Amino acid sequence: MLEQLKSDLTTQDIQVNKGDIEAARLWCVKQGAPDLLIVDGGDCLGLEASLRKLAEYCPPQMKLIVLGKKQEVSLYRSLMFAGVNDYHTTPLDADAIRLSLLHLQGHQVAKPLRHGRVICVLGSTGGCGASTIAANLGYFLAEQQHQFVALVDFDLFHSQHPILLGADYDPHLENIIADAERIDETLLAHSSQQLTKRLHLFYGQDSQLPQDDVQQPAETIQALAEHYATVIVDVPNLNHPAMPAIVEQADNCIFVTDYSLNSFRYLAKLRANAPLKHQRQILVGNLCRHAKGRVPKQEITKALGLELSVELPFDAKAFDKAEREGKPLLAERSKFSKKIHQLGQVLGAASAEQKG
Repeated sequence: MLEQLKSDLTTQDIQVNKGDIEAARLWCVKQGAPDLLIVDGGDCLGLEASLRKLAEYCPPQMKLIVLGKKQEVSLYRSLMFAGVNDYHTTPLDADAIRLSLLHLQGHQVAKPLRHGRVICVLGSTGGCGASTIAANLGYFLAEQQHQFVALVDFDLFHSQHPILLGADYDPHLENIIADAERIDETLLAHSSQQLTKRLHLFYGQDSQLPQDDVQQPAETIQALAEHYATVIVDVPNLNHPAMPAIVEQADNCIFVTDYSLNSFRYLAKLRANAPLKHQRQILVGNLCRHAKGRVPKQEITKALGLELSVELPFDAKAFDKAEREGKPLLAERSKFSKKIHQLGQVLGAASAEQKG
């Protein structure tokens, strides 16, 4: 997890070493204390004594984050009283530890207390599988991670989400885009297609995004995040002026590449123009088709400054069966479903309760 965090925060100088608090103390003796230190307290036995020894070699201005297996309010309070800056339980939530690091380094990352996270899925070329990933990731987080999920498709002309999830079309996204300030539980109930108790779909049909008020789509997403634990946004492209604002506000952005030259150039331009410190950016490779002239993976990751987190296989049999039976791909085990599970783990997906 920390190695992944190191690759995510490319503007930060992060060094990862294995060991316990005593190993951290010995490192500080030899190397000197860093500006910020993360230590693993394990099962938290003898934690207070270990931290007291560590403190002898750390200046008061050093920021200290402690990790541990115990989930006790009393432990958290005692650590804060002792001067520890933050405490996170293991297994780690990637977004929580990343935001904690940025906050302790003076970045403005504060969000409302009851506010869901926003995940944008952006394809780098047409037909690279962004909608397939968005729909199945939403299904995974809702049905297997037990989160309350809003799945939003901004291709208002023709959404693929219903057919990908084995549902009939029932489009009503325009109801909430028209006036984000009116969004409440009643309006959401009438504007979403409730595929399951936890997964609600928002999409349009034979329509277009409004051109007169480009702020409405972004405001709609922020309003949805006040009612859902996770909002997944399928961004068809950045042509509409509302889309860059939505991507910029997202907590996580998944870039999908098919390794084509066009995909490579698009992502390189996007990364160069939008270095967002607060946002976690994840690169996903999709073997959705056999394009000629593929760009080598090593060249893509080096140029983008992003490691390839997950590579999705082209599982034709699983796709055909799901479409024929009218079921979500993740309803049955397959090579593709296994990789979507892996993507969910990369996102640090933990069970979350309904927001609002």
